[in-house]
Amino acid sequence: MKLRLRLTALFPLLLLAVFFASCASAPTVSFPPEQEARELTILPAGARVYLWADVAQGRQLLYAISSLYITGDGVSDVLDSTSSAAVAFFPAQEEGRRFFLAASGSFPRARASMALTFNRSWRRQRSVTGNSYWYSPGENIALALGSNLALVSNIDPYEQFEFEVPPPGFSEFNRGYALSGWVNDPSPLINSFISAMGIPLQVPAEKFFFGAVSTPMIAEGDWELVFRIGTASQAQAQFLLGLFSLARFFVMQMPQAMPQDQLAPDPYVISPEEAAFLLFANAPELDGDGLILRIGHLNETRIALLFAMFSVYSN
Repeated sequence: MKLRLRLTALFPLLLLAVFFASCASAPTVSFPPEQEARELTILPAGARVYLWADVAQGRQLLYAISSLYITGDGVSDVLDSTSSAAVAFFPAQEEGRRFFLAASGSFPRARASMALTFNRSWRRQRSVTGNSYWYSPGENIALALGSNLALVSNIDPYEQFEFEVPPPGFSEFNRGYALSGWVNDPSPLINSFISAMGIPLQVPAEKFFFGAVSTPMIAEGDWELVFRIGTASQAQAQFLLGLFSLARFFVMQMPQAMPQDQLAPDPYVISPEEAAFLLFANAPELDGDGLILRIGHLNETRIALLFAMFSVYSN
């Protein structure tokens, strides 16, 4: 595992690390009472992308994301043991924290303890706080795990840091999603992603939320992706609605713009052209000082590939 891996690869790989190292010292964390997505409250500040998953709801989607990078039965075991998880991805840098994951669940401590004891790739370390954790120099992974909570990073997971505060509006947006998150300083990432589709559009984004929700009432295995682009004012959101509506008109005239049920894409690749069609398939919706974009009728594999494509522009 290298730190150059895309963020979509890191999420399932970090969960795998949880499974194989759940004998480390148990982290002591006080969660706010009845807090939704409680793992988000103990992530460090300063990351570029924050991601949260309800593993029970998003199991098939997380498995699809994992299967792009991992084979074998380990992923299923991890997902069975984990109830929810959140991860922060930091900008690429030579030193310092690159990622931090907090996962809740029921982890098999005895089995993991036996595995780590006889695994020369892992070393027991002592934190500056006095707590002990496991570290793999080859993988550059540090783990502190208890029977119900896991903390994973590339450096001492007990190291003191300032906690991230989810941006205003995210708690309301997040309700009901199996997978969700936000991007700090989103304009460069969004504009790079849109430019890759061949669309000359610059988005003045102040906030960017994303979520994935299963829609079994429509069809089994059917998912919807939702994006919310927040702007500085309602007037700016109205202007952005006009730009997106104009861009949508031109995208729908492109040769690849056809009813989605007629698309016959490579099941393992999403082209920029297909991504553009998916993004603009539905009319954008005005939502106060923001814009809502919806991509419906996707299976888990297509969403996993979209996340993989998106992650290229997150590094």
